[in-house]
Amino acid sequence: MMQIGCGIRTKPVKGRDYVYFWHYETREGRRRPVYDYVGPARNPDSSRRAVEAMEAYARKAIDEARRRLQARRAAAFATVR
Repeated sequence: MMQIGCGIRTKPVKGRDYVYFWHYETREGRRRPVYDYVGPARNPDSSRRAVEAMEAYARKAIDEARRRLQARRAAAFATVR
């Protein structure tokens, strides 16, 4: 099973807000959310970098889903013949 998910979250740390990009990764055989630091929330570049991280994750997830689908199609067609 493939689990896809990601997002952008602001977390307060010592009275200041920071932007994090979160996504799922398999660690120790389980799917877990992972938070990657992007930058201070008040920095406009942090929002841009967070959106770029989401785009990269989505592209990678779509490519992986496409690869798995093609492999399953090939296996299904091979058993029909």
